[in-house]
Amino acid sequence: MTDPSHRRMLAVALGPSTMAEACASLPRVREQADCVELRLDHFEEPFDLALLLRERGGLAVVATLRPPEEGGRSALPPEERLKVLVRAAELGAEYVDLEWDAATVKAVAALRTAGAQVIVSRHDFQRMPERLGEIWWPRLADLGADVVKVVGTAHDLRDCLEVFRTFARADRPTIAIAMGQAGLLTRVLALRSEQCLLTYAALDDGSGTAPGQLTVGDMRRTYRVERLGPATRVYGLLGPHVEQDRLVEYNTWFFEDGLAGVAVPFVADRDAAAIVGAFRELPVSGWHIHGAELQRDVVSALDDLTTEGTVNAVVRREDGALVGHRVESPREQFELWASA
Repeated sequence: MTDPSHRRMLAVALGPSTMAEACASLPRVREQADCVELRLDHFEEPFDLALLLRERGGLAVVATLRPPEEGGRSALPPEERLKVLVRAAELGAEYVDLEWDAATVKAVAALRTAGAQVIVSRHDFQRMPERLGEIWWPRLADLGADVVKVVGTAHDLRDCLEVFRTFARADRPTIAIAMGQAGLLTRVLALRSEQCLLTYAALDDGSGTAPGQLTVGDMRRTYRVERLGPATRVYGLLGPHVEQDRLVEYNTWFFEDGLAGVAVPFVADRDAAAIVGAFRELPVSGWHIHGAELQRDVVSALDDLTTEGTVNAVVRREDGALVGHRVESPREQFELWASA
C-alpha cells in the first residue's frame, strides 16, 4: 500500500460499533485502500487502541473521536477526547483529526509531540459555507494544522465549486469535500489536486460515515481513481439521475485507450445552461447531456453549434469555447471527447 506520506490517498472511513466488527473489517480495508479513518466515536463498547493500531497492517491511520456538534457520537468532554487522540498518536497513528473549536495551541502541540500530524477539521451539515477556501481554510490553518479539513453540504451542483476553489488556494495538505448527492463528484475529483491529502470512501457493504460517500469499489472500479492527477481531464454526465452503466463504459474506455480523463455524474433535472456555464471554471472538458429539457436548455450556454435543435454532447475546444453536438451513440460521444 501507499506510504503514509504519499499524497492523494484513498481512505476508508470505518465506523464499527464493536472490536469484533473492527478487526473483521480492517483486513478488507487493507485490500482496497491506502488509509483507514478509525471513527472511534462510533464504538458502542470499550475499544482497544493498541490492538486496532496493530491490526491496521500497512495502512496509514487517521484517528477520529468526533463530538455530536461536528457530526460524531462521542459524549466525552474535549480534554478526555484529547487524551484518547494523544494515545492513538503515541501508538503510531499517522494522523489525528481534531475539531476546530478544540484545536488550542496546547492541544495541537500535544498531538504533534506524540508523533502524529494534526488534521484540524470543520463541518457544516446544513449548507456549503460561502468562501470556504477564503475564510474557513485560513482560519483552520492559523490554528496550527498540518492538514486542513473543510467540509460543507451541497444542495446544488454549483456548491461544489467552493471545494475546488479551496484546493486551488491551499498551500498545505488539504481535505475538502461537499457532502450529499450533489457533492458526489467532489469525492472523486479531489484526487486531481496536488494539495489533496485523501478522499474518503465506504466499504462495499455501504457502511459509510457521511452523506454521499461512494464505496471503495466504486472509486476503484468505476472511476479508477488511482489514475487521477492534475492532468486528468473532467467529463460530466449531466442528467436527472446517475447513469452508472454509462459511467463505467466511459471510464473503461479512458483507461483502455490510455487517456487522462474521468467521467463523473452531475445530477440535475434543470438549469443545464447555468450549470455548464458555471463549470467552465473547473474546467470541464466535455459533457454528456441526458434528458430532452436539459438538452434544449444547455444550448444557451454554448459558444458554437454543429447541429440544429437539441444538443446531447458538448466539447471544450483548446481556446475554451464550448461546442454543442448531436451524437447517436456513447462510443461516438467518447470519440468526440477523445479527438478534441
